[in-house]
Amino acid sequence: MADGSELKALAKAFFAAYDAHDIAGMTAFCSDDAQGRYAPYGRNNVVPIRGGIDAFWKGFTQAVPTSRVEVVEMLLSEGGVVVVQAIMSGPIPADPLGMVKDGTDVFIPHCYILRYDTAGKISHLDAYWDNAVLNGIKGSVL
Repeated sequence: MADGSELKALAKAFFAAYDAHDIAGMTAFCSDDAQGRYAPYGRNNVVPIRGGIDAFWKGFTQAVPTSRVEVVEMLLSEGGVVVVQAIMSGPIPADPLGMVKDGTDVFIPHCYILRYDTAGKISHLDAYWDNAVLNGIKGSVL
């Protein structure tokens, strides 16, 4: 298994690919059988990265083409785990119901838990974020 500094460098490169909207680059950091959970969709919602979460990444970067990913902090844990605090930001396009104004900038705090296998690939990714930010946007314009 890669050492702690190598794992943090891999995590940094993964998020640099996300910031660059390089979905193929992101999936290259994941093992072939990697799985993940985007917690706001339910605690039992574990899906494959390839053919699952990668579609979310692609859809998000297409919906918000100027989105940014800023890593705020990385913490190395035991057993090949890196915890990452990040901010996803960018102008949200107007929704069809007109509840969100076109171009409203949002900053959404995220927490990612990356579990690496012995080959230095992400084998499991959990993501948590603050849905209240998005709900607040809709609520503020009603």
